[in-house]
Amino acid sequence: MKLARDQESLKAITGLIEYAFRKQQPIINDPLFLSRYKHADAYGVYQDDELTNLVMANHFEIQLFQQRVKMAGVGYVASYPEYRGKGGISSIMADLLTDLYQQGVAVSQLAPFAEDFYRQFGYEPTSRRKTYRIPALAFNYLTSEKRGNVKRGTWQQMKPMIQSIYQRLLKQQQVGTVVREDWWWERLNEYYPHRFYATAFDDAGEAKGYIIYRMQGNTLVVDELAYENELALRKLLTYLKSHVSSFEEFLYHAPVHEIIEKCFREQEHLTITLEPYMMSRIIDIEQLLPKIPIYQKEIIIEVTEDKECPWNVGSWLISQGNCQKVQQAGDIKASIHGWSELLLGELTLAEGIFLGKFIAAKECPTEIFPKGRQSFYDYF
Repeated sequence: MKLARDQESLKAITGLIEYAFRKQQPIINDPLFLSRYKHADAYGVYQDDELTNLVMANHFEIQLFQQRVKMAGVGYVASYPEYRGKGGISSIMADLLTDLYQQGVAVSQLAPFAEDFYRQFGYEPTSRRKTYRIPALAFNYLTSEKRGNVKRGTWQQMKPMIQSIYQRLLKQQQVGTVVREDWWWERLNEYYPHRFYATAFDDAGEAKGYIIYRMQGNTLVVDELAYENELALRKLLTYLKSHVSSFEEFLYHAPVHEIIEKCFREQEHLTITLEPYMMSRIIDIEQLLPKIPIYQKEIIIEVTEDKECPWNVGSWLISQGNCQKVQQAGDIKASIHGWSELLLGELTLAEGIFLGKFIAAKECPTEIFPKGRQSFYDYF
């Protein structure tokens, strides 16, 4: 059930979170926790007058090509140990997904502690991180960029430029990237109090990129690296190069489409790995489908299974930006797991057919759905 927003519920919620996540200090008056709680709905199960299970969902929007849809970021999934595995979270998730659908939320995202656990609720892996470990000596093979300049400053000084660049990049074929509201930007700054900010400018004085980073011992950790053109990318990498006398290694958890290795004349010193990150699920496919710019005048897609959101099941005719439920069999068929992976993640239709996740008519082309990209994954 959805929990009341009162002091008694807050006390029960924070007590469970403190125990489940081994918080060292009380969080009931913690501004960081309260900023998230204020923008969330909390769902729970009470047994013997005690809150035993909890799930919180924050409300965001995500970019979907040239449009936006409502997204729920699920987090703080918690249970007291004696109540784990007894169906409490399952009952909460059923209530949560129904409630989100009624609120007009189209998509949900989460960072899983176990993929199989969340797969039972319709979620599938949709995004990965590309991790770079760059030793200082690798920058010997990076040609310094002389054009433009970089300015470092506080969050408040850099905020207008960073937010403007972020908003512009959102419109460049992004799928699933969070549209960050001001409260979330401020929370990120407060959550990481020792972050540094710098902006790259071109020769005309226009801000075209930014970097957000932290210093952890002998490692410089890059949290975000955003750029609108090659000059900004090379200028920001040159800025990192200026730190080689102070750090042994540079660590960057990047979007999977990142290509900074192409700027190094020798790449052998870079260690690059891919790892799973976020899972997603479609809550309201009827709302989502008209926003996908498909490469065909019309097509019928069929959702064969969705236990948690049964309103998605059936055939949907997509035509000229409209979507309606029809009785015909679909040209392409998959469960909600497959559709979530395809429409919100990196999976292509050809890959989905090969893996047995999709069934498609023989005459159906495999390049129907465009593939966007995700940047700067947020953590819920």
